[in-house]
Amino acid sequence: MKKNEMIKKSLKRGFLGMGILMTTLWVFQNPAQAKMMRGEVVAVKDDGSSISFKRSNPSNPSVAEQFDIAVPPNTKFGRILSLKELAAGDEVMVDAKKKRENGIWEASFVRILNAKIY
Repeated sequence: MKKNEMIKKSLKRGFLGMGILMTTLWVFQNPAQAKMMRGEVVAVKDDGSSISFKRSNPSNPSVAEQFDIAVPPNTKFGRILSLKELAAGDEVMVDAKKKRENGIWEASFVRILNAKIY
């Protein structure tokens, strides 16, 4: 076999392997991927362990969806020091991942965007 033919064959195998790998990764994406969400605080749990969060549904923006987001002690904050500074109506950006066992979102970062003025 000529050298050029061997190189072409090797490249074809490499591209085929890469295509299979990328397709497999796309199909079996990890459900615990990080997700940035922007929305409104509905309520803050008294013990500071979670917030109720409301945002526009990404697949149907005219419909709001509401859910709880757990805020573990290792969560980082932006423009606030803790959840105690948040109130219902505040607009926040949350970087979260979904827990597999119970489906609750868990925040790794919470940043206040616009505080509701009372």
